[in-house]
Amino acid sequence: MSSILVLGGTGEMGSVAVTDLAQRTDHDIAIADPRVEDARALLRRLGRPEQVYRLDVSDDTRLVEVMAGHDLVLNTTLMRYTLAVTDAAIAARVHLVDLGSYYDDTLAQLERNAAAEEAGCRIVPGCGVAPGLTNVLAALGAGDLDHVTGVRMYSYITHPMYTSPGIVVTRFDASTGRSVILRDGSLVERPSFGDHETIEFAEPYGAQQVHLVPHPEVVTLPRYLDGVRDVVFKVGYPAEENNRIATLLSLGFDSDEPFDVDGHSISPRRFAAAYIGRRGLAPTERSANVKKVLVDGVAGGLDTTVRYDFAVENSGRSASATITGTVAAIAADMVTAPSAPGVRAPESALDPNDFLDRLAERGLEVSASKATE
Repeated sequence: MSSILVLGGTGEMGSVAVTDLAQRTDHDIAIADPRVEDARALLRRLGRPEQVYRLDVSDDTRLVEVMAGHDLVLNTTLMRYTLAVTDAAIAARVHLVDLGSYYDDTLAQLERNAAAEEAGCRIVPGCGVAPGLTNVLAALGAGDLDHVTGVRMYSYITHPMYTSPGIVVTRFDASTGRSVILRDGSLVERPSFGDHETIEFAEPYGAQQVHLVPHPEVVTLPRYLDGVRDVVFKVGYPAEENNRIATLLSLGFDSDEPFDVDGHSISPRRFAAAYIGRRGLAPTERSANVKKVLVDGVAGGLDTTVRYDFAVENSGRSASATITGTVAAIAADMVTAPSAPGVRAPESALDPNDFLDRLAERGLEVSASKATE
């Protein structure tokens, strides 16, 4: 039994993780969050001791102090805190699992491997649904081949940006700046929200348009899967959501530069997140998070592709929150088991068969198939 601290444990994804850990493990669970009454109420409903810390995660000194009293920290806060929380975990000498960031921050986390080893910390970044489940499926597929050459990952997400303020920020971050692909063994930068193509997802989702996003799987998989020469990750949304994103970006709502309104200073991004994200999903609105992972290589002398399909649906709540929080809880529980310290991506740190067994125990099944040429 370990002591697990969940940063942001009252949020959409954090509360799912807290619930899963409380109901399925015997670990001690604590929450660090600005919303202390909500945190106490959540733990009370789950029949757990109300071990709660009031914490602003941007307070580095306080962050280390709170983390130091626990064995493992599960970070479910916003991506902009990823590196600060990673450094705090190393300073506090505690293990860390997070939901993932984009490729540049993930590379910076991997560069902290020596510091994590010296501190005796196991740090596993990117343990949500993507990155996270996608990495695990890539590793599983590679193990089913004699030689792996490429990994293609596709996501289709139906909930709109007005689901929550955090989704607004995520849509902006995923649709601006640069993304990377691995092409013939070299990383190539491409504009995010570009390189569109149509991908056939499992029924009932069918053909959907997808585009590049700055996901980290592209930079982690080549480190652990020998022979990989090509890796790509793309995401798609319904057409009306793509139109919303394009319109808001063209009007500059992704900008952090503040402007003045009647003597009040606010950035377009903060305004958009607060205003658009306040609506939320209606109780009857459906939400789906769909994944397709293709692992290419050779098996028995034949060109072979291993395919994985996975989908989660919800009504009135983001499907992404449900599956991301669940995957993070599974990963946190697995990382409490003794293993070598250091910073390792999920495809290296988590046993894929054990991981999928735990997912299946929760009624979440991954469909697998294999095709040869």
